[in-house]
Amino acid sequence: MNSSMTRRAFLASSGMALAGVFLGRLLTPAQQTKPIRLSMMPAQDVVPVAFAFEQGIFTKHGVNIELVCGGNALERNTAFLSGQLDALAIDLTSAVLLLGRQAQAAIVGTVFEPTPDPRTGNTVVRTVAMLTHKFSGYRSVEDVVKSGPKRQITLVQPSDMEYLTDTLLQSKGVKARDVDQYYTGVEDFDKIQLIAQMLGAGTVSVQVAVLPEPHATLTEVVAEANKIEILTLSDYKGIATPPSVLLFSRQLLQERGESVRKFFQALRESVATLNGSSRDFIIDTLIRVGVNVCFPELRGQELKFPEGWRDRLRVPYFPQPRALRPEEFDALVNWALGKRYIREKIAFAAATDFRFL
Repeated sequence: MNSSMTRRAFLASSGMALAGVFLGRLLTPAQQTKPIRLSMMPAQDVVPVAFAFEQGIFTKHGVNIELVCGGNALERNTAFLSGQLDALAIDLTSAVLLLGRQAQAAIVGTVFEPTPDPRTGNTVVRTVAMLTHKFSGYRSVEDVVKSGPKRQITLVQPSDMEYLTDTLLQSKGVKARDVDQYYTGVEDFDKIQLIAQMLGAGTVSVQVAVLPEPHATLTEVVAEANKIEILTLSDYKGIATPPSVLLFSRQLLQERGESVRKFFQALRESVATLNGSSRDFIIDTLIRVGVNVCFPELRGQELKFPEGWRDRLRVPYFPQPRALRPEEFDALVNWALGKRYIREKIAFAAATDFRFL
């Protein structure tokens, strides 16, 4: 097995747990009309949605879904606010910010959250990790804090990852007003691939990075294959991770409520099927989505991955969708207010609608 990876192979490997790296292509059941156009963020959180599409579960339940894979945050938000997208599967921070921009939308349920696996009793669930390479000189979060604010942590900003890192740094004594001075922020999840590559190559420009799964694990595996040691500074244990959510337009809820109910029926079946499937089946299914849909130019080619990559890849237990809790929402709203990402308090009742769960 070839231990080195080209950029294309790295991108393709990331797609196995995300239904690709979301390059802006559309996945559409052609036989139906009036689809629900849903945009997904690039993280393991959207696996149940991608899996439901690939396995025909949405079609089985009579739901026509058009999955929009790609586009940066500005393009996604503009499309949603203008009615070109009906729904988003996103982190809670992004949902709060859109609602703060008066989006005519509601959070209709969760799509993913770190959950202990009842099948194995495993309670260690890594969804986000702060990583560094051996050349940085950092060996702990305390080392980063002691070195002073130098823009040394690269992360998507704003995002749930920023919320978690703010909480982490403040627990280490950094004042709330100073946390941003530790960050080099990028605006889009699309940049995560580039951040991961630069960290994995041991570059000076990315010394510490906050990455979601599966990008964090893939970065470790690829770097190891290329003889670059990657160190975990934090996996955010003990910090409550906000669930990722589904944000649907009010127009969709009013005009196609039955389709929304069927969407959740299909999603629940997808989650149950995922949790009852072997990890190899899940990985192979999502590789197929990544290659056939997002990387058709790779069809028929032998994808070269580092030795042991499949065993290292984390396949989490997927929880069923549920209603977001008021305290989860309010925590993000208060944080966003403090960061001046939004101007006014958002009422939980006005921002949510769980009738369709």
